[in-house]
Amino acid sequence: MRVAITGITGSLGSALLARLAVSGADRIVGFSRDEQRRLALASRYSWNPGVKIYAGDVRDASRLRDIFASCECVIHAAARKVVSAQFDEPHEMYLTNIVGTTNVVQAARAAGVRKLLFISSDKAVHACNVYGASKMMAE
Repeated sequence: MRVAITGITGSLGSALLARLAVSGADRIVGFSRDEQRRLALASRYSWNPGVKIYAGDVRDASRLRDIFASCECVIHAAARKVVSAQFDEPHEMYLTNIVGTTNVVQAARAAGVRKLLFISSDKAVHACNVYGASKMMAE
């Protein structure tokens, strides 16, 4: 199986990578905008030639299609989830959680991906903050 994981350096993405890397997946690709975490994860999985971790962001629609090429499944776990007191937080959440999810779905469709799993949040059920509202809208 060939799998792409968005948010591969996050807690869920890295746990999925750990499981898939030993389960016999032929190819696992992921990307992160965090250079330090991306390089650390790539180093940790250097023993597995099927694991590729690229620089990228779900906000960059053109990059996603290339990363998803030849993948059978995309697991979309990328999200901005920390709600801080910064004035730009609602806009940043919108760009990553809503626009980014739209980009992932469209790129997966364009790349011919057969399965897409979107990881949402229980916060989307009763959206009482910006994060929950952004995940609800992405759903």
